[in-house]
Amino acid sequence: MMSKSFSIPLLQAWLRYCLAHKSSNTSSDKGFALPLALGLGFVMIILGLSTMMIAQSDRTSAFSRKQSGVSLALAEGGMARSLAQLNKPNNAVLLNRNYDTINPETGKTYLGPDGFFNSGDEEASAIDEWTGYDPSNSSCYQQKGWGSPNFALTGSLGETGSYTVRAYRYNPRAQQGTLFIEASKDGRTTGVQITISVQPDLEDFPGVVLSEPTGNDSSGTGVLALRGRVIQGSKSNVYYHPSSSADSSLSDSAASGDSNRGSYLNAIWSSNLDGVSQDTVQGKIFACTLRANLPPSETGTDLGTIDSSTTIEGIAGKHRTYFTVDQIDLSGSEILTVDTTNGPVQIDIINNNVNSLKYGLTLRGTAKILNVRTDGQPPRVGDLRIIARRNDRITLYDQTCIQNAFLWFPIDELRLLTTGPGCPGGQNTNVEGVVWIEAILSSKNEATHRDVEYLESSSQDYDTTTKSGITSGIAVSEDIASVVDLLKYIDWPAKYRFGGVLKWQRYNLTT
Repeated sequence: MMSKSFSIPLLQAWLRYCLAHKSSNTSSDKGFALPLALGLGFVMIILGLSTMMIAQSDRTSAFSRKQSGVSLALAEGGMARSLAQLNKPNNAVLLNRNYDTINPETGKTYLGPDGFFNSGDEEASAIDEWTGYDPSNSSCYQQKGWGSPNFALTGSLGETGSYTVRAYRYNPRAQQGTLFIEASKDGRTTGVQITISVQPDLEDFPGVVLSEPTGNDSSGTGVLALRGRVIQGSKSNVYYHPSSSADSSLSDSAASGDSNRGSYLNAIWSSNLDGVSQDTVQGKIFACTLRANLPPSETGTDLGTIDSSTTIEGIAGKHRTYFTVDQIDLSGSEILTVDTTNGPVQIDIINNNVNSLKYGLTLRGTAKILNVRTDGQPPRVGDLRIIARRNDRITLYDQTCIQNAFLWFPIDELRLLTTGPGCPGGQNTNVEGVVWIEAILSSKNEATHRDVEYLESSSQDYDTTTKSGITSGIAVSEDIASVVDLLKYIDWPAKYRFGGVLKWQRYNLTT
């Protein structure tokens, strides 16, 4: 049986908890009491809940009156405690991960992927992406000093009452989180479900990641040899593997204009030693290691080798349309057009039947890979994903372009050997999108400038090719909402914030 009535105990419990939290916590917890909570959007939750309670008070059912608000108050108190815990940065990292236990009454999960209690899509196996998840050893997290998650799934309220977090589901597309709490007292059990907006703070978004995929910090991967090429856009933050850089002593970050910025530019081969006199990176530069581990792709339609102008498109009604290719090799004015009007597309480079694994994606002349739409809407970067899980290099020559795409090449590099910009729209770019890759290696300005010798390889084209004064490079997309779902697969220290209440519901679970 489900009740639509609402009461005030949650508001009282929340305020009481936050005030007590402020007065009792140690200095390490300062900043998470009521003032900050309100500033981060908790006030919107409280006002939303209280508004719903008042608006629906005239529909109080007989069940609600019989309950006298006791078990409901416990569930609301448990909800208040749980949300307060999830507001702490060390626990907020759980907000883009799922936790859904088995309901003993149904033998399936409580919420299921759609985030609705007993709606029919519940799974037979529990979903637990919370237990054991601890990114605190990651070097990028250590820069934040947040510590390990310590979220309490259960708690006591009063002498005989208790509550348990049964489920939390996150919808990255809608940027919503749904939390389900169950509370019991004296044989009565009540469930409370709340759906709220949950949005990441994208100020330090990883627009360009130079990854170290093996877990070996002494490996030579994760290199950015920028050599004066631009990385532009408000989300154009760079994360590189410090031990593989030109200065392994760095372990923090630097924004444009910071006194230590020159050291970080030197570490990514973009200083006067490389013939570069200007800062060409718009975002922050982070000396810390991020490793992405995206889940396996669906089997897609096999296109073989794409070596001439081709158009592919997303299929309406599908979450994503998948294609596999052995190789993409375009030259002249050839274009691979990816129409995402009807839906997103993913291209997986798998290199079947190709003699050399080195050449996964090569563009020459004015060749392009373009994400387009025909409905007047701008293409979204996450709607075209190009992924290679093997040794598949990207090499760009001349005035070529990859536009509005997410690139994930965890075990091979981008060689940026272009002679100028190639992307439509007038930016000084050869790549526009989001790039997570093992290395980016640009051509030298002059032969006398220092070599990179990536992975101890000498006489490679990025060290022997000179393109004096060429600055065309990468623009990170401004609208990155379509790639937010990928943040759970890379240990980037995202800070999630609560917004307004979207739905509030309680359930009588007493049989």
